[in-house]
Amino acid sequence: MNESPEPSSAAADPAGRLSEVSRLASLLADRVLSAQIASQPIPKAHIHALLDAAIILEKYEVRLPPLLEQMVETLEDEDAGKPVGAEVEEPATEPVEGDEADAKRLAWLFRPFQGTKS
Repeated sequence: MNESPEPSSAAADPAGRLSEVSRLASLLADRVLSAQIASQPIPKAHIHALLDAAIILEKYEVRLPPLLEQMVETLEDEDAGKPVGAEVEEPATEPVEGDEADAKRLAWLFRPFQGTKS
């Protein structure tokens, strides 16, 4: 008599789960952008969730939701166009490779969205 979809069927469908990650990331990216436009603080948990979603989606070669993709591209463009005297992140003491390097790069790109500005 339960008319809701079976959770076990969603858990067994990786494509469905990735689709849900993409959908939720899109909704959260919209919230983060709205908060940034309104000069409201953005919880770090939201940034971490977007980072995690981007990493997962890229790992499984799923296209990022358009808004999240736009945010990442904008941040990459801003990062590439940094003035020469701009503050630079300290280099890591040990070389970082693979997924960890990707995660650190995404975290660095999302730094403007961390809501520390008033």
